[in-house]
This record gives sequence, structure tokens and C-alpha cells, in this order.
Amino acid sequence: MKTQGLRYYMHDGPSAFRFELAGDLTNEGARRLDQDWQTASSVTGGRALIVDMTFVNSADKDGRALLTRWHAAGAQIVAKSKASRELAEAIIGGPLPEFASAGTAAGSRTWLPFHTSIGSPKLP
Repeated sequence: MKTQGLRYYMHDGPSAFRFELAGDLTNEGARRLDQDWQTASSVTGGRALIVDMTFVNSADKDGRALLTRWHAAGAQIVAKSKASRELAEAIIGGPLPEFASAGTAAGSRTWLPFHTSIGSPKLP
């Protein structure tokens, strides 16, 4: 089975910085995602980190380690589908709060000033 490269969007809002992930969270994607968070966190002013993994298909050991580390550091994990919720709960080793599946997380509404993508096709 072919994996789908990780694609993600960064939403920078007044109360939170949110990553919206899609595809397979593998080693390369996890490294790039962590690097982008390190860059973004230098200017977020302590705002909350929200990781929406509703469209994540799978996560390898590196992807799981990254999400586990972020969750332990206070990141809020959001999973709006049954499959993504099961994956998220397996990664963090426990249940997500109810609001994490309902998509009503505090600060989850953010502006969309820029996007970044890994593994997406180049447009003409």
C-alpha cells in the first residue's frame, strides 16, 4: 500500500496556533512539522498549540513520538472522525476530551494567512 505524503496547513489565530494535518505522518513529515513548529513557536507568544489530525491516515513511530511529545507539553489534539479519534487515543495512550472530537476546541477558529504542504503535486 502506498503512503500519502503528509500535507499540513498552519493557522495562526489570536488565541491559538493550529496545525491541520492530512495524509500519513511519517519520519520525514514529522521532522518537517516539528521544524515548522519550532520556527512558528518563536513568534506565537505562548498561544496554545492545537493539532487537528482528523485527516491523518496513519502515523509511524516518529510521527507518534512527535504527537506524544507535543501532547505531553500541552498541545491539544483534535480528531473529528471515529478513525482519527481512535488513532489519536492510541498515540496519546488515553481518551481525548469530548470537545476534541466535536471540533469546538477553544481557540480552534483561526485565520488562514499561509499554507505549507509536503508531498503534494506541483501545480502548473
